[in-house]
Amino acid sequence: MTVDSGLDIGCLRIFLETAKDCNMSRAAQTLGVSQPAVSASIKKIETILGTSVFDRNTRPIQLTTAGRMLWNRGSYLLEQFDCLTPSIKSSLVCHKVDLRMGCSDCMSFALSPSLMNAALEFTKNLSVKTGSSPTISQMLSCNQIDIALASDSMIGVENVQALPLLTEEFLFVVPKDILACPSPCYKEIYEKLSHLPYLRFGKETFDFVQSERIYRGLHFKDVQRIEVDTNKAMMSLISNRRGWCILPPLSIWMGKEFSSNVSFFKFNVEATRRYFVLYQSHGYASIAERIRKVSIELFKKEIFPQIAKEWPELLKHIHLNDDCAS
Repeated sequence: MTVDSGLDIGCLRIFLETAKDCNMSRAAQTLGVSQPAVSASIKKIETILGTSVFDRNTRPIQLTTAGRMLWNRGSYLLEQFDCLTPSIKSSLVCHKVDLRMGCSDCMSFALSPSLMNAALEFTKNLSVKTGSSPTISQMLSCNQIDIALASDSMIGVENVQALPLLTEEFLFVVPKDILACPSPCYKEIYEKLSHLPYLRFGKETFDFVQSERIYRGLHFKDVQRIEVDTNKAMMSLISNRRGWCILPPLSIWMGKEFSSNVSFFKFNVEATRRYFVLYQSHGYASIAERIRKVSIELFKKEIFPQIAKEWPELLKHIHLNDDCAS
């Protein structure tokens, strides 16, 4: 006889009803089945698990350790299963879906919780993950999230669609007043910064390659480097005149509390970071476009006014992609 490799919902339902008060005849009556059918289902479960779920040597029968484990975990699984069909039907009727969304650290800092509140208007249940862009991209590739807001366009990844959200320029970020003018020449940059440590993120971040390319283009002699893992840590070090770095505006904005002790200026060459709303399943195309539009509106109505009030110079280096087709 071939033994099933896993439990089925029908047997689980019979077990859970029996386990309520450890009475097979009462479970049979409640479920409208025969007592032999209850006994057969319990036996099937025990055969699959390779152990007893009820101790039949006691009166009334009692749950064994395995039975208690199945009761605890099985109750939750059955509850979720029973809610599955009504949830899907409800989603189809009201056009709301369950959404798993991932945001890079900068996007999360800028848009949360406003984007989450807005997303709840067109989603039923919302799950949000935050991490570096490579982490979020990997989660999308592995189908752990449905939509991503990240700086990785994922070009070449099968079925992934990228909707442009914004573009920002990389900037030199230095201690306040270390450079005499807002557009210093290369000689002044070299003289003022070459004695300070260069601050950078680790190779696991998506900005590492771009910032390193810019750094190498400066042809600085190899100076002391300090590797950090957060924007705030980097901005704090710069504020205390412990180094300098290359960052885009939204990363700088994450350390806005250090603005009084930090300056920044633009490169002579173009160096940008782009953000995208990404999705893999065509079923999420309309939601991804809606999230893109909502995010653009939030930047216009909430984020940019905050930046304009506290650090207006940053706005010159952030450009929304609000005129592109979906």
